[in-house]
Amino acid sequence: MGPMRAVAVLLCALLLPFAVLASTLDRDRDPVVMTGLELPPFSGVPVDRIAAFRYQAGWVQIPLQIDERDWVDFGTVYDQAPVGIVTLAYTDPTTYSGADSDPLFDGDDELVFMAADAGDRVAYARYAPEELIAGSGIEVAISDPLDGGTGYVYLFETDGTLDPSAGTSYGTYTFDLLAGSYIPDYDTLQGPNPEDSEFVSPLYRTHFSDRWIRDELEVTTAGSTGLEILDHHNNMFGPGVCQRTEDTFSAGEGAFFANVSGPVRSIRSYMGANSGPLTQRDHLFYEGRQDITTFLRVHAIPGVMDLYDYSPDATGMTYYNDLNPGGVVVDGSPDAVSPGDIQWEMVTGTQGSVIVAHSVETDIDPFTHTSYYSDDTTPSVTQCTGDDFEYATSGLWISAAIPNTDPSQGAHNVLEATRVVYYETPGQTVADAEIRLDQATTPLLLDTAPLPEPACSDGLDNDGDGLIDWDGGAAWNGGIPVTDPDPQCANPGKNNEAPRTSCGLGTELALLLCPLMWMRRRR
Repeated sequence: MGPMRAVAVLLCALLLPFAVLASTLDRDRDPVVMTGLELPPFSGVPVDRIAAFRYQAGWVQIPLQIDERDWVDFGTVYDQAPVGIVTLAYTDPTTYSGADSDPLFDGDDELVFMAADAGDRVAYARYAPEELIAGSGIEVAISDPLDGGTGYVYLFETDGTLDPSAGTSYGTYTFDLLAGSYIPDYDTLQGPNPEDSEFVSPLYRTHFSDRWIRDELEVTTAGSTGLEILDHHNNMFGPGVCQRTEDTFSAGEGAFFANVSGPVRSIRSYMGANSGPLTQRDHLFYEGRQDITTFLRVHAIPGVMDLYDYSPDATGMTYYNDLNPGGVVVDGSPDAVSPGDIQWEMVTGTQGSVIVAHSVETDIDPFTHTSYYSDDTTPSVTQCTGDDFEYATSGLWISAAIPNTDPSQGAHNVLEATRVVYYETPGQTVADAEIRLDQATTPLLLDTAPLPEPACSDGLDNDGDGLIDWDGGAAWNGGIPVTDPDPQCANPGKNNEAPRTSCGLGTELALLLCPLMWMRRRR
């Protein structure tokens, strides 16, 4: 680089203080979840007065959701006397969990937006919408450890006139208890409590007929046929062991922590699994992803299975996992599929694609688990729930004995199993599944910093002339000017209060250096 070009580059950098850094983040299905502890500037702010924006050739509001959480007693959730054992749970004023004891944004609450909504980086809050509280901006830098991609989202306190959802919803969850309203019509002491509940987004639909009974799934991504491919999401001790299943769980005592339909995600959180009344499952529904976490809290049991049993309409799809990358056709005819400690599974076909990333967190040591797969229209084991077939029935199988995980029984271990499910277009590959596994198991890195205001909007006398900003500092003083406006501040987005002190190369001409330099280099 020659000396003149170096000077031109420096001038371009100095004279373009608002130049943006383009977003390179590529996480199209994954959320960004932050707790109130990570965002202390917003502590105590009403949850409907926090909004999110990206910058992309101007400020664009993006959907944001705050899910309130609180420490709740398990007995309270059952509409019973407190039992002295609590858990941090999503709250819901329509269930016995009740509303958050602190209605303002606090350290337990979760703030959520989608990584796909991130935009470019800006140097300061130039021309930010007037509904935003001056000086409240926080930059959230989002980095992907997998490929180094980076994007930015800006959080602001608002004056209360902006809808945090930005008028957008990525999906809709409908909790439909056939008996009526949850309070007082849900029987927490004895089921069944039939439902006709569903979550619907542009990319998938899934249905529940009772607390634990998930019995329909349609992938509706571009090019998918949208056939209903799920018979049941199965839970049992072992193949053909029918004493405990999702049906018996739903027929016994149980309760919901929360049923929430939000603009960014929806929440279905419940507990009660026969002799594991504190066993809990949370479903987090996003537009193209579903997170299912099961918190096992039960006396010692001989093992447990967590399986997807697909329906006959899944015929023609191909099943893969990381131990069987060659795949087998789903057709109701038995196949040789090697069992083991699988990390991911996938079914794909004209019906769409379902990619499942598995993870287990436990302090049980030693701990091992394997997998189960059966594709058979005449299975040798009893089908405890759903239809009489096994179409690509697959998932995790903890075949070894599990010690006590119930905190009400004294000394106990912890076991939490999570499925992160991605809903995709037809024809996904093993490489695609590996990418989704990496994304599901590699959290995005977050860094926050205050977003500076332009010099003509920062409430300060930056040039020492006794005059402040374009409005005399009114935006920082409850709408009342502190001084006369600074005449050098023609508009609130200007980032310099000082007047010109010498003549020379004008800003307009200086800005031409950048394109002229580029044209000269290309000659």
